[in-house]
Amino acid sequence: MPTHNEALLEAYASCPPSARIYYTLELWQSSFDQPARVVANVGDDMTFGLEASAPRNAGETVTFIACPFEAGYPEQKEGQPPSTTIKIDNVNRELVPKIRAAQGTREYIQVLYREYLGSDLTEPAYGPIEFELRSVQMVAASLTGTVMVKNLQNKRFPRLTRNYDYIQFPSLLP
Repeated sequence: MPTHNEALLEAYASCPPSARIYYTLELWQSSFDQPARVVANVGDDMTFGLEASAPRNAGETVTFIACPFEAGYPEQKEGQPPSTTIKIDNVNRELVPKIRAAQGTREYIQVLYREYLGSDLTEPAYGPIEFELRSVQMVAASLTGTVMVKNLQNKRFPRLTRNYDYIQFPSLLP
């Protein structure tokens, strides 16, 4: 699970006027020739650095398309993983063919969410968090779908660095 870096935690806590947070999405499916990357609440395309462990273009500086998106807080329902609806507005000509091609395959679209701090665009301050985009609908220039955490049942909790086994936690035995 991703962690916040200290600069982002300080920005959240002190909220200095100069600290701007950029919210980004990276959409990927095997039918894409290259990932679709969008950044919210900006007027122009921006370049950001990716983390060294990124699945595509690791450690490189890549361009994110200015494109507004919004998502609510995940719903918590018994017996189901947390999910929420995401809406990407003004889907441009570059994204439409990719989404249409993806709808014709039996594979979910992978979504990576990252946050960047305006003072350091070389790597994400938070993320990436991996989601699966399901139930995709294209209406005019808007894309709407449901996102849920990918393989939630296989995530380590509460830390990524610790495995729970029967030796350390005997109460896990049936």
